[in-house]
Amino acid sequence: MFSTARAVVAFSLITLPVAVLAQSGPADPQIINAASKAKVNIGPRKLGGQLVATVRVDESGKVGDVTVLENSTDDGFEPQLIKVLQNARFRPAIDENGAPVAASIDMKVELRPSTGSVPKPVAARPDPQLTEKEKARIRQMKCSDFRWEWDLIEKEAGGAIATEFMPRIATAMYTAHRTEQGEYVDAKVWKASEKALEEAAKRCGGNPDQLFWQDTFRVVLDEAVPK
Repeated sequence: MFSTARAVVAFSLITLPVAVLAQSGPADPQIINAASKAKVNIGPRKLGGQLVATVRVDESGKVGDVTVLENSTDDGFEPQLIKVLQNARFRPAIDENGAPVAASIDMKVELRPSTGSVPKPVAARPDPQLTEKEKARIRQMKCSDFRWEWDLIEKEAGGAIATEFMPRIATAMYTAHRTEQGEYVDAKVWKASEKALEEAAKRCGGNPDQLFWQDTFRVVLDEAVPK
């Protein structure tokens, strides 16, 4: 077990320009949890400890440089855990003008018996206000914003897209909305959410200037789970 103050690994990428700009920000990079992960060869080494690093996420959501800040895992794991971070995919940061931009974020990868050979990177310093900030961002989203983000996440998450952060928070907002009206339909809403999100994406394609949550997603879920 050891700790390292700093180690920098450069990872060269050739990326294509993002064709469509997001319009609701600012926001930090958000990891796509369902994206494929690099596996770790455990071998005879002991599972335990964590690697913390600053990763540079480009405007397309791919990781460039990885700067190791701390490593308390067994010898030999560091290069593999760096590869885990390099293979992670993100929704890129969004600036105050609504454009996707390159940004850095501190991430950690824990090695525990529960993680096995596919540990998942998570934010090293979680923002306690992240959910509330995301709710505010979702309320501001136009359909064009949602489609840009939906398409980007879907490319990496595939069929698990409904469980990603933005879609999941949008659904939670709707369940809270129905609860405020005295309707306890959480189970029905979550069951309908995947198809509702897909339908909202279709409708947003033809109405780019319409508000996503207020005028599209809520309407779709009202139809799916009648009052």
